[in-house]
Amino acid sequence: MKRTKIQQNKIKEDKNDKMEMMISDERPKLNLKSLRSRNIETVYNICSQVTVSSKKSRDIQKEIKRKIHVKRENEVKKLKSNMNPGKWKIKTIVDMQMMKAELSQLEDPPMTLWEKKLSSNRLLYEFFNTPCEDLAQKLLGKVLVRYLENGTILKGRIVETEGYLGTVDKASHSYQNKITPRNLPMYMPPGTIYVYMTYGMYHCFNISSQGDGCAVLVRAVDPLEGMEHMADQRNILKTRKVDLKQHELCNGPSKLCMAYQINKQHSRYSVCTWKSLWIEDDNVSNAIKIVKSTRIGIDSCGLEWANKPLRYYVYGNKSVSKRDKKAEAQIF
Repeated sequence: MKRTKIQQNKIKEDKNDKMEMMISDERPKLNLKSLRSRNIETVYNICSQVTVSSKKSRDIQKEIKRKIHVKRENEVKKLKSNMNPGKWKIKTIVDMQMMKAELSQLEDPPMTLWEKKLSSNRLLYEFFNTPCEDLAQKLLGKVLVRYLENGTILKGRIVETEGYLGTVDKASHSYQNKITPRNLPMYMPPGTIYVYMTYGMYHCFNISSQGDGCAVLVRAVDPLEGMEHMADQRNILKTRKVDLKQHELCNGPSKLCMAYQINKQHSRYSVCTWKSLWIEDDNVSNAIKIVKSTRIGIDSCGLEWANKPLRYYVYGNKSVSKRDKKAEAQIF
């Protein structure tokens, strides 16, 4: 018996339905519990990896800190070997070989015949190669000469000095072997110029002497030549010009540097060789009387060193910055 088309189509649809049912049965069913457990496991694994990495970073940081601590301990041990016995004050350690270049004097000697003739009466190294206290007194009465680039010549008689005795002197910049880029000239050969700033704006002019870290501060000069130029330099920073008397031009360490145009750039030159600054002897110093007094402005260094008579000046000279009448009475 022949099947009709409708029956055939129905049979086909039944077969398709059965196939779909079989396929759906073959597909795996979603298990929410298994998915949750898998997610938890992955999160746990990630967290464990993070904790491991954080532990590693902590261990690395601990190792770095330990190395830094060991390094500091070694540095302290080295520093302790440079301490004074009984005094827990660490001195400055300086590699002198590395600073050899820094310890050399600057060179700018007279080159022309005029420059050589002009400075032919300068005092040489032998004069400055003497103990600090002696040099401070020997400088009194000598003539400080400045030769400027424009050809101007300044002259003045040194009438006041102070001695700074280096490593033992509490008022000295080189106390306890202190070495800095600023005070290096104090350790250079006698006759080296050392210029430093005070109060951040004023300069002071020093000359090194015999002995480590020893130097003489030139406090005052009695002008002899070039007074007009000195007065102009003293008034250059003032809004209102003041008529200064001759003895007021260089009657103090900073006033002297302003009048002579001396600044920090002139440190490390030598008065024995530099073409722009030197000291002469006109044989007048034999007739002067020297007053020994205490230094000025060092009270903070303690009574012992503040009371030492390491300031020297020419008795009766008006250019002296400050008189000491008690000390003057002792010279008669």
